[in-house]
Amino acid sequence: MLRQRHVCGQVRVLAAAMVAGLLASAAVLPASAQNATPAPTAEVPTGNAQPTPEQLATAVQFLKASGLTVGFDDIIPQYLQQATAIYTGQRPELSQTISEAAVSLVPEFMKKRVDLDNSLAKFYTTRFSEDELKQLITFYESPVGKKLATQQQIILRDSMPVVQGWTRDLQNGVMKRVREEVEKKGGKLGPSPADAPAEGDAPAQPAAPAQ
Repeated sequence: MLRQRHVCGQVRVLAAAMVAGLLASAAVLPASAQNATPAPTAEVPTGNAQPTPEQLATAVQFLKASGLTVGFDDIIPQYLQQATAIYTGQRPELSQTISEAAVSLVPEFMKKRVDLDNSLAKFYTTRFSEDELKQLITFYESPVGKKLATQQQIILRDSMPVVQGWTRDLQNGVMKRVREEVEKKGGKLGPSPADAPAEGDAPAQPAAPAQ
């Protein structure tokens, strides 16, 4: 169960990192890419329009060049290892058969990895023209682009505690300041969630009555 929670947690982190990576990538793209002349609206499919095979292939190439989905490459072997461990724990005498079965399924599930790329690529074909995607690929194939692609996941992973701490402090600060301003005007508010004792802390004991 702990292993399953760990893997699921990794999936959530990777998904969050991918979204954050999109923002980080846009922030550091060179001016030539950010200020590219907008393509005519007709070149950018909208709504339920299906991309052409060429557009889809270009978008998939962008995903691979940018490294935005590289973290998902590890999920399939992790799930296969998880299944192997669970079933081996149930039937240790079948450990060899279970391991061989898991290995034989790698090609089948790698096709699902391709499905993910194609599904995610469609988000880009509806927002970027094929020419714009090619410009982005050119950037990511440059030396600085390759460095960004390899470093951004590490940076996002290491920066998550900073973001989490900032959002926590911001939330607590907002609750505190709103309460202070209300109290200045004579109002009285109850404690905020930030005032609750941390899990595991002993509840505060009431003061002893004065003698």
